[in-house]
Amino acid sequence: MSRLSTLALAEQLIALGRLYRKSLQRDNSYAGEYEYLKKIIANLNLMGGYVVDVAASDGVSQSCTFGFFEDSNWIGLAVEMDPSKFSRLAFVYADFPNVSLARCRVTPQTAARLMQSFEVPFDFTLLNLDIDSYDLHVIDELLKADFRPRVISMEINEKIPPPIFFTVDYDDAHYWQGDHFFGCSLTAASSIVRPHGYILESLQYNNAIFIRTDIAGVIFRDVNNESAYDAGYRNRSDRKNLFPWNSNVDCLLEYSTQDSIEFLNRLFEKYRGKYTLHR
Repeated sequence: MSRLSTLALAEQLIALGRLYRKSLQRDNSYAGEYEYLKKIIANLNLMGGYVVDVAASDGVSQSCTFGFFEDSNWIGLAVEMDPSKFSRLAFVYADFPNVSLARCRVTPQTAARLMQSFEVPFDFTLLNLDIDSYDLHVIDELLKADFRPRVISMEINEKIPPPIFFTVDYDDAHYWQGDHFFGCSLTAASSIVRPHGYILESLQYNNAIFIRTDIAGVIFRDVNNESAYDAGYRNRSDRKNLFPWNSNVDCLLEYSTQDSIEFLNRLFEKYRGKYTLHR
């Protein structure tokens, strides 16, 4: 194929990408997380800023950052490891000059270096974290490295209620197997993020929303883990429709803490030694 033909094809692909984006609804997130984050950002009087999306997938499907990235007032970084998803991400974001892309795996050892290599501001606006595994260890290392996003949206393992502390431990060889074994509980996330100067604003189904204490002001209040979990997941009227795959573990919502721990140890038997679980 000639150079001219190659350029023409590239231009056609970019044009198709623009048409595809225009056909999308602004909120492509799974359960309205984008609109919720948008309201928080508006209440903080932030009209623009820097967004980091770790495990951005294809940048569109179930994305709570796409709506920010398509707005030129926002700049940021989208990170995805999977080559197929990253290809779609790069295609859709082809003419988003405000967004840097990185195809790499994010681990506790590499997370801070990745941010530094892209010159992410320490005081950036929004972090979305959803790597389906050792998320707790990644956020811990980022906060220890003095990164202080104003708002954090962090996926948690929604099926595990307070006061249970659960996290997948870091293992370089571990990948999510498409089962219930991933991430961390709300209690675990709060125990790591809160001491770094954050409030737990809410739980939105399977996303814990934290806001930096110094900017939360009087608008936002810190919610205890149990109340956040009940309002954000347990008592949601559409919970079973949105999370039908949790039907075989819904018993955890009724069990005592000790019974829940015993149940989870049985459920995660093949992962024994690869997680932390306690009251």
